Amino acid sequence: MQNEFKRLESLGWVIPATKSPGLFMPGFVDESRISFPSENYSGDDSNQEADGFWATERANSIARMLRTTDSKTLWEIGAGNGNAAIPLRNLGFNVFPIEPLNSGAVTLAKNNFLTFHSTLEDLKLPTDSIDVIGAFDVLEHLEKPEDLLFEIHRVLKPGGTFICSVPAYQWLFSDFDRSIGHYRRYSRKDLSSLISSVDLYCTEIKAIYGFLVLPAFLFRRLPFLLGSKSKVKNVSSSIGGSSSIINRFGKILTFVTWLERKIHWPYGLTIIAIARKL
Repeated sequence: MQNEFKRLESLGWVIPATKSPGLFMPGFVDESRISFPSENYSGDDSNQEADGFWATERANSIARMLRTTDSKTLWEIGAGNGNAAIPLRNLGFNVFPIEPLNSGAVTLAKNNFLTFHSTLEDLKLPTDSIDVIGAFDVLEHLEKPEDLLFEIHRVLKPGGTFICSVPAYQWLFSDFDRSIGHYRRYSRKDLSSLISSVDLYCTEIKAIYGFLVLPAFLFRRLPFLLGSKSKVKNVSSSIGGSSSIINRFGKILTFVTWLERKIHWPYGLTIIAIARKL
């Protein structure tokens, strides 16, 4: 993994100062600008969610969509506390996480990732330098996601790959989304148009977790329409409880997601898109 740093140094990049072992920080990060409740990340050494059904199946879908790329090195923007980075590493990817919240960045460093407590912009990576960039459940947290996408376009090599995931369907938007800092949810068309607006060419787009659309409507959207409000601590507890239930039936749900792929089920709770820089 150090070879990636040497390659970027040869292109003129200055590696940021080390904040602690495995944790780099190029400058001050104003965490108040981050549209995500930092209390959702505990800063503990472990992240049990990363080994659960949700994270594992999303990572498997990402890996399948990256099968056409030659690179196993992935720079991940907004990596959180490792829900994508950890299972992707288990699948053989070399992941370099970029995370603006200290609590998430600390967890990643403790899990032996060379981690940047930073935004992509503040890293000042060389133009046309990175093979693959990922942003998983990030764009929905940005009021102007095109600003980040323009920076991704600048940093990607010609022919480089951008892959992202977002929550699906604005008609599922609920107080759950508001409480964790979502500005919006996306349809396939919305996401494809956004990616295309910065001159990235979308090559594949798909939905996963189709079996969760109805429960999301019944237990999140419907209460929202009826005026229910969620607090961050309640959302965090709800996420933990839902993950526990889902993981309990992991083998069954893994079969359901396999069946969804086989019949090309067009709907899902998450949309994943892959694009290239021409």
